Amino acid sequence: METTTGNTSKAREDEMLLISRILDGQTALFRQLANRYAGQVLRMVARLIPSPEEAEEATQDTLVEAFQSLSRYDARQASFRTWLMRIAYHTALKHYRQKHRSLPMMEVEQQRLDAFPDDETDALLDDTDRVELMERAIETLKPDDQMLLNLYYFDNRPMREIAIITEREESYLHSRLQWIRKRLAITIKSLERNGSDK
Repeated sequence: METTTGNTSKAREDEMLLISRILDGQTALFRQLANRYAGQVLRMVARLIPSPEEAEEATQDTLVEAFQSLSRYDARQASFRTWLMRIAYHTALKHYRQKHRSLPMMEVEQQRLDAFPDDETDALLDDTDRVELMERAIETLKPDDQMLLNLYYFDNRPMREIAIITEREESYLHSRLQWIRKRLAITIKSLERNGSDK
């Protein structure tokens, strides 16, 4: 449901008042703040960490870090939600790297990526018959590339917000997304050529 600007502004004021009260010593109120966003944090980390127990652990770690770092939150830089998602992003990557190994990355030469046609990339990635191959191709990406895909394509977050969450320049993220799309298309073609062997 879409909120009006007035409602959004009022909600943000209420949130800032709540944060101020927490910082003034009413620390029990942090539970109220955490409950507003715990579901969003869990959904974000679960895209990279499919184990429910590990995703829950990463969510709790995110909220603990947010509580411990709350005095450093600057509302002029980002909304509290965006700031919290930045913590969740880094926490999810840390958990993933500690406990998981990606599938071996298929090396793709930059020259091959540059030469791969955009229309063929679009056709391969938009083909619903290749969903399983797409999922396998995504698993071969580095975890931060997987998270970038999720933030942009699945969460539909604006690039400005993704830049804050990932702590990257928007121009870098645009070019990285183009690189990821081509790499996925080439990986899908390779998987098809190899008979989709698992």
